[in-house]
Formats: sequence, C-alpha cells, structure tokens
Amino acid sequence: MSIKSFGNKASAANKAAKLKIIETEKLISVTDSQSEVYKINNSNNTEILLSDELAELFSSSLNAAFKTQGAFNPFLYPITKEWGFTTKNYHVPENSRIKELQPLTDYKKARLEGKTLIKEPQMQLDFGGIGKGFAGDLAIEVLKEKGIKSAVLDLGGNIQLLGSKADGSDWNIGLRNPWEEAAKPVFALKLNDCAVITSGGYERYFTGDDGKEYIHIFDSSTGRPVDNELVSVTIITKKGITGDLLSTALFAMGKEKAIDFWKNCQDYDFEIILLCKDYSAVISEGIEKRITSLADFSKVEVCKKQ
Repeated sequence: MSIKSFGNKASAANKAAKLKIIETEKLISVTDSQSEVYKINNSNNTEILLSDELAELFSSSLNAAFKTQGAFNPFLYPITKEWGFTTKNYHVPENSRIKELQPLTDYKKARLEGKTLIKEPQMQLDFGGIGKGFAGDLAIEVLKEKGIKSAVLDLGGNIQLLGSKADGSDWNIGLRNPWEEAAKPVFALKLNDCAVITSGGYERYFTGDDGKEYIHIFDSSTGRPVDNELVSVTIITKKGITGDLLSTALFAMGKEKAIDFWKNCQDYDFEIILLCKDYSAVISEGIEKRITSLADFSKVEVCKKQ
C-alpha cells in the first residue's frame, strides 16, 4: 500500500487515509475472527443487520452480480475456500464437491432490505473482487476531507488518482507486464482523477497435481477457476469499486463477452484494456489518445461502440 498526496497537510492526510484502508480491510476480512464479514459467514442467521459501510458495499456487489449475470459474485466464498485460496490449502476438489457447494453461491437467493441482509443459512460472503476498490474510494474521500486535491493511491494492482499532479499535468501510469514479472510496463497512460484497476491470473494461482495452473478468479457458473484467453483486464473509471468489480467480471467473461459487455453497457461508464495469452491487446476507443504502447504486441485492437 502506497499513498502519495500533495499539500500542506499531506502527512496527516496520508496517515488518516491509510487508517481508513486498514479499517475497511478488517471490516471485510474472511479470516479475521473480529471482522463483520467473518461473523456473518460463521453465523446461521438468515437475517443480519449490516453496518452502514458493509450495507453500501453489499448493495453495490449484489447489483453488480445481477448486471453481470453472475460474472461478478459476492457469494463465492464456499467455492474459493474449498479450492484453498483463503486457507492456502490448495487442491483441486472433486466435481461432486463443487456441485454440492454451488447452490450456496446463488446470489439470486439473497437481498437487502434497508440495511438487513437476507440470505440462505450457509451462504457466505467474499468481497475479494471488490474490497480494495471500495477501500480506495473511502481513502480518497478521507483525503478530500483533509483538503487534499492531488494524490495517487497504489493498492497493489489498484491505482486511484485524485485530481492531477501538483503542477496540473496528467499522472503517468504504467501498466504491468503480465507475461514477465520484472519487465518494463506494456502500456503508458496519461490520466487524472480516476481509478485504474487491473485483475490478472498472475496475481494468485497454484499448480495442481495434474500440472495445470489454477488462478484465483472464478467462473461462478462452473465453480472452477477461469481458464480463457485473457491474462489481465484493466478498467479505467471514476470509482475504484466500479473498476474492481468490472475487472473481475470481465476477466471471468472472457475476451469476446467482455468486449460486448463494454459496447452495450448502460450501467457503468468505463474503458477497458484486455491483454491476451497470444500477446495481443484490446483497448477501448475512449483511451486511445491517452495510451502509448511500450511492448511488441502481436496485435493491438481498438474496439468502438459503433
């Protein structure tokens, strides 16, 4: 976690923003026994009153699940836990076990009434695909409250920009090379006052006894890690929470469905950068003039709404 802000009260503002991020991480942790989410997941109650922040997060998450037809799903914890991504006891479950757990991931069985979560008894939450973006948004609000007008947050794959650089120019953002860890960035972007959120299979994965690599992003329709042509999805949008959920969802969709979703989406305003296993890239037309290629791609496609 890195926060750089500029202004007379930058030091105090940075400390307050970092504290907010830590508080939010504790709120949504699935392994911290003191967190609100942990307590929900380990309770058989079907009606649970949520805190203001968690109610806001869950509302956005459930709405996103419906908008993406489950490509983003906040109820995947029974599946991700079974595969070992939360316990680090990595293994490939039997198909029968996956089928047994899948009914517990049906987001259509849950709803929010006011601030009360209503769900089936054994359904469990996992905000791993949205939590960092949400925390980043809250940190940005803290910085604004402290009078900061220029800042950059780096939450490991999540970059959030407040305003422009102190001199009024755009921030220069490098997009990580997903094929070679120590290599230079593959794209350079000039941006301001937005979130740049990336999801990639290279972030967390394990190699099974069968020799295959299994990543931490799941296809909720199968209960298995995603295996498609994508290696990373980057979303550029105003809010970190939007970028986080969409980067996860579009990765799960795969290249063609992700492009179609961007072309037809009326619910979110965002741009995309898709990097594929064949060393090709797809960028949306809205960032074409703000992006410079730094890599030797096999192909760079610009997708357009029309």
